[in-house]
Amino acid sequence: MLKQLLRRRFIVPVAALCVLSLPMAGAQAASISYSFTGSIDGISEVLAPVSGTFQFNPGMGGSAGVYNNAVTGFTLNLGGIVGYSSTFEAGANAITISQNKPLGGGVVDRWALTSAATTTTTSGPLGDFTPFSFDLSVDHPGGGLFGSTNLQGPPSVNTMDPLNTNIGRWRLFVQDQDRNPAVFVGSISSLALTAVPLPPAVVLFGLGIISLVGLGAGGLRNLRGSRI
Repeated sequence: MLKQLLRRRFIVPVAALCVLSLPMAGAQAASISYSFTGSIDGISEVLAPVSGTFQFNPGMGGSAGVYNNAVTGFTLNLGGIVGYSSTFEAGANAITISQNKPLGGGVVDRWALTSAATTTTTSGPLGDFTPFSFDLSVDHPGGGLFGSTNLQGPPSVNTMDPLNTNIGRWRLFVQDQDRNPAVFVGSISSLALTAVPLPPAVVLFGLGIISLVGLGAGGLRNLRGSRI
């Protein structure tokens, strides 16, 4: 009697758990998306606020904390006027994980992203300058943030949280038609994982499998009942 009760009540929930865990396992190997907001230094509010997104591939190999081609893309918007995005060049689009990096008489643990860059507009507030590189870093003063230099997602940044001591900064490198460089820099006020919902097709597939399992369990109960 106990065995029959367990089979009847738990066969469908267990099957549901198994089915729904399959997309999650596959998603772990995909690129992970993050979004950030911030400000730009020394320029009028015309270019504020600053926002952007980027993705990184947690499965990329590397050594000594350097993971080339781990960045699969980024976007940077200055005041919603100028848009920038990554290009995909060999050796670019890297993530670097540093422990106890010397800085200003102390040390920091640093998570850094570097990507090649291109503009998505033909003109804008930056005039005739065109971008060629973008980087973003998160520092934890005093070190001790990372347990290793293995590839991992960035630390959270939230300047509104007094308990969050991580410092985020970004830089956009540009050049004029004579290749004279300039750089725009700014702070990051928030940096967080961007939730990506399961595709509707995956959800429907899972529900369909669960329904089939439930029908099978019902048929099995009816078959057993007919034998009593």
